[in-house]
Amino acid sequence: MFENRVKSVRLCLKENACTHVVITDPADVEYICGFRSSNAAVVVSEKEKMLFSDFRYKSSAERFLKTNPDWKFILAKENLYTSVAALFDSSSVVGFQSDILPVDALSKLKRSARQVKFRGLSGTISALFITKLHREINSIRRAAEIADKSFNELVNLIDPAMTEAEVARKLEMLCLQNGSEGPSFDTIVLSGSRSALPHGRPGNSKLSKGKFILIDFGCRYKGFCSDMTRTFVIGTVSVKMKKIYEIVLDAQLCACEQARAGLYTDQLDKVARDRIEAAGFGGYFGHALGHGVGLRIHEQPRVSPHAHVMLKADSIVTIEPGVYIPGIGGVRIEDMVLLHSNGAEIITSTDKELMIL
Repeated sequence: MFENRVKSVRLCLKENACTHVVITDPADVEYICGFRSSNAAVVVSEKEKMLFSDFRYKSSAERFLKTNPDWKFILAKENLYTSVAALFDSSSVVGFQSDILPVDALSKLKRSARQVKFRGLSGTISALFITKLHREINSIRRAAEIADKSFNELVNLIDPAMTEAEVARKLEMLCLQNGSEGPSFDTIVLSGSRSALPHGRPGNSKLSKGKFILIDFGCRYKGFCSDMTRTFVIGTVSVKMKKIYEIVLDAQLCACEQARAGLYTDQLDKVARDRIEAAGFGGYFGHALGHGVGLRIHEQPRVSPHAHVMLKADSIVTIEPGVYIPGIGGVRIEDMVLLHSNGAEIITSTDKELMIL
């Protein structure tokens, strides 16, 4: 199941003239072999693939080996990094995740393997896991289904007397009751002028009538994340608010329609950004259009005007344009999409038409 990913890492090893590659990010360890741990490392060479972890995960590793006998498990007795370093000799050239490995951990590696040459591979390893396996896609689908169900239940329970923080807590509870392992990030609930804060934190102010209410949240299922944003109104909506909402919705729908594997990230971003700029609100859309989703809520690729990366089939990205006007409020509409060569499948299913409660 994971062998193609091991092959990709070995190809990376050759392309960067390395004898070994060390993978230390917990998500990437899981991506390459399926082993979940808060303290693990994988070392891949041309002929070997080794998993390191500490005593807490020894039993889990033994179960892992029963179904993955081609892997070798090494118990880290003192420190994960000194155990890894013991593998290498003076002829070793070791690629490592320089964008992830802490400076102190790298220092431990270098002190324990002084004759070894270390080569930073910033972003290279994580990029190999952009394409998702079918079982991973199914887990993300399930996380999205839980989020959709929970949001639709929340809408029927919202009361203007509730605070942003109360709504956030209620939504997280509904997600847990519906099967989520926990939030994939801190739930965002923002009301009134505070909805113009793209990533603000929910506060103790009550929901504003006649103003935008923005909710951005996600669930986890089997470790995989979902991500969705919806914006709605309690009471009446002004002509200007309706116009802003329709501009964002138009941009989001156009980007969803154009999204496909083979398109570049900056091209997809431009589809939505051009629509918002043409409507005269370009200065109020200051963040990237989206990002990859998987074991981490933010993964490669970044769908941004500053990134030129070809989108791949069987990868999942968010499409989340927004318009944020200080003192008035903001609108963001976000879906996750699964990319195919001929288009994109929207994984999140909650209605996107302006909801007025």
